[in-house]
Amino acid sequence: MRQIRAEIGAVSKANGDRMRKPKGDRRSTEISLVIRQTMEERILTHLMPRSQIDIYVQVLQADGGTRSACINAATLALADAGIPVRDLVTSCSAGYLNSTALLDLNYVEDSAGVPDVTVGIFPKLDKVTLLQILLENTKQLEYRQGT
Repeated sequence: MRQIRAEIGAVSKANGDRMRKPKGDRRSTEISLVIRQTMEERILTHLMPRSQIDIYVQVLQADGGTRSACINAATLALADAGIPVRDLVTSCSAGYLNSTALLDLNYVEDSAGVPDVTVGIFPKLDKVTLLQILLENTKQLEYRQGT
């Protein structure tokens, strides 16, 4: 039995697009998987052997950096709920546009087709848990470090 589940949803106007996205679209599924895998590494599930943890993130406004925002929101929700974790996860996106390095990309910067990276770290443990590199919206490289 999987002890941790994650699901991402977005309101129909979250990114300014009035078209309703079907539940479980490719991007939401990918972000849900990243959150679940990231949180599985750090939640102390052995302290709650017969429990299931459901993480639901509702995106109200998608102005770029959605993956990082969802990871940070899930981390804060788990901390607020008192779920025991090894370390908090923090995430940020970065990119390079017009010869300028940028952090926390907005929608225009994220959609420009430039290389960008999303990093997730465990600050106290000084470990990288997520490193996703998107090259010109065509290739995606992903690095995940185990526990």
